[in-house]
Amino acid sequence: MNAALPSLTSSTSLMCRACGASLPPNPEGEILRCTYCGTTQRIVDARAFVDQISLQINSFLRQAMPLGLPGGVGAGVVDPVARHNLFVQGVRPMLDTEFRELRFRCFNLLSHGQMALPFTSASGWAAQDDPKQAFLYQAKVRSVGELAVDDESRQHVTELDAVSTVYAHLLTNAGFLLQSRPERYPFLARNCREASEAVAKLPKYAALQARLQGLAGVAEGLDLVTQGRAAQGRAQIAAALPLLDQAKTLAVTNFDQSVMIGGIDEDLALARASLQVADLMALSPAGSSGRALQALQSYLQWIAAPLPGQAAAGGAGRIEYLLGQAALMRRAQFGQGTVRVVRGPGEVNLPFWVVEVPYSFKTGVLWKARGVEVSETMLVASSFPLERVSPAGFDPARPVTDVFAARGPSTWRARVSGQETSISGGGWVRNLVAGSAALPLAGLASVPPLSTPDEANQLVQEYLLRSRQKDPEIEQKLRLSSPRVLDLLYVPVSPGAPGSPTVPVLGPLSPVSVGDRATLFSLAFS
Repeated sequence: MNAALPSLTSSTSLMCRACGASLPPNPEGEILRCTYCGTTQRIVDARAFVDQISLQINSFLRQAMPLGLPGGVGAGVVDPVARHNLFVQGVRPMLDTEFRELRFRCFNLLSHGQMALPFTSASGWAAQDDPKQAFLYQAKVRSVGELAVDDESRQHVTELDAVSTVYAHLLTNAGFLLQSRPERYPFLARNCREASEAVAKLPKYAALQARLQGLAGVAEGLDLVTQGRAAQGRAQIAAALPLLDQAKTLAVTNFDQSVMIGGIDEDLALARASLQVADLMALSPAGSSGRALQALQSYLQWIAAPLPGQAAAGGAGRIEYLLGQAALMRRAQFGQGTVRVVRGPGEVNLPFWVVEVPYSFKTGVLWKARGVEVSETMLVASSFPLERVSPAGFDPARPVTDVFAARGPSTWRARVSGQETSISGGGWVRNLVAGSAALPLAGLASVPPLSTPDEANQLVQEYLLRSRQKDPEIEQKLRLSSPRVLDLLYVPVSPGAPGSPTVPVLGPLSPVSVGDRATLFSLAFS
């Protein structure tokens, strides 16, 4: 049976002039809104865009079809065998050349996380293409679909169509991820659902389908959270986590899709972090949800931003960890758990990292010379990233208890005879830590940590290096040091003079600065 070659108008309805996605085929009125990117447009503009796409499709068909085809590209009448030959010899090679690059870029995009927390934007990557280009390729594939007359060709066309559809919707989502619009989650979910359905009939893309389904669930859950329906949102996100786990399991055993593993890990970390966001939103007393939302927004923006001095953010794992600590703090404020606390005067509880600093130093001369081993304790303000953006420049000694500067004077006799027991003075801190207890955080507003244990450890290493550079005696004596973060301790701070709050309970060992006061207090949950 003979049939005419397909044309674009037989397979394409209105298309969004912003992203290229299909619009409702029978719109009412003169204005319509794209359900994938949210762009509002006139029907006449959408039709004009289809006309532009039609010209490009016809140009593609003229290049793909042999010269001299009777009646032109759209009117040639050919039998199934001729159709097959046209597809295999002319159309498929051109489609495959473009598809290889499109598929590579699609999975390169999928090697990154595909979701963002409320009030934050994705960083560290950028999409390489415009979704309209991917939808244009999809339109090319669909315009020649009737030329695929055997099972293998049909399966191949299905794959080209599916992957281009996935890529187009991911590119549309990328535009939302690089912003922080609160209304983006329904669009993120819809694009993921549409992309998931596109690969549903292709078993080789099972890992991708599971991932897209999981991402859609996370987006739908975050949409509920941002609407103030934290409990429902949490349940939705929790239900999506097994799908992301399944996606990772399938990707590990699929060489072609194993490139997604790192991106899936980021998705999983962000999904778990989303559960903590839901918990933080749920733990808001009546009448204070607005203040809690403001503090959460400030906190999320700080921890999701690139660390000072770095080009990219610390990653989804870092955000997950910090939000987990914030949720523990918030539960302690409501009597649902405990954290390590030091009682004392102040207006806001600020977390400090408790760091053990074992070191050895040399004392004595000649036959009196000997090595002494010391275990010192330091506190590091977890808010020290605020100090790194100080216009005065960063000094690692400012946000810590400067135990080497606080050491007591040693006599000449002690130095010569080898009777020195320490070259640091952190006894006050050791006593303070020993007197702390696991308690609820009642009464005072509290700031969640802005740094991780690894970052605190790195800061202490910087502090030790700076101490050696500044003090010739320490440089001469200090032999070995290997800091270790032990705990997180909440200590009350007072507003103090304009600039940085003070820490009264630390007395002479109070850090010079724990960060800008206004910024710090804006992050406090009450």
